[in-house]
Amino acid sequence: MVAIRLEEDAIAYVAAKLGEAEGGLAGAFRAEALWEPVVFVPDFADPLTLPDLDQGGVANQEGANAELVSYLLYLKQRNSKLQSIIFDDPWATAGDMDYAGTPPDELITIEGKLSYLYDLAELTPELIWQYRAVAVSYLKLIYVSELEAAAIRELAEEAPDDLAQILARSVRHLAVNVYDDESWLILRHEDR
Repeated sequence: MVAIRLEEDAIAYVAAKLGEAEGGLAGAFRAEALWEPVVFVPDFADPLTLPDLDQGGVANQEGANAELVSYLLYLKQRNSKLQSIIFDDPWATAGDMDYAGTPPDELITIEGKLSYLYDLAELTPELIWQYRAVAVSYLKLIYVSELEAAAIRELAEEAPDDLAQILARSVRHLAVNVYDDESWLILRHEDR
């Protein structure tokens, strides 16, 4: 697979998807703070299909997940401040989940929306597959934050009303599923 830098239309696409999520952490981002959209596709992908981020048959999940993990861990090597990863299930609420017992430790709620929080060092393709398996929402959003997972958990308990805004200021990269959920579009985020 190869990383392809997309045009500004990709930022508008992501801004629209964040808007579709209707609140939660997704609602705390501004389009003006997003830049450098990159997508992973097979090196033989037809360049004419790349602008249509909703089209399927462009990539495959397994390869895209592996590339996403490699890319995010590479970004962590370049920026040691990156600490945690949040898998957002933007349309899911606690009532949507069918757990056998207590919810997983990774689960946090941001403005009533479900997310899964991990240390960035734990990121593997298998972790992304687990997220895909439990996500209720077709729209999948991943955020990479400079806050440690423990600090985010503390904020979720002590300042839940401010959590989305505080987290959004700490997020340096976000990923959105594209190409009919076959790949990821990754963007840089800078909004302090």
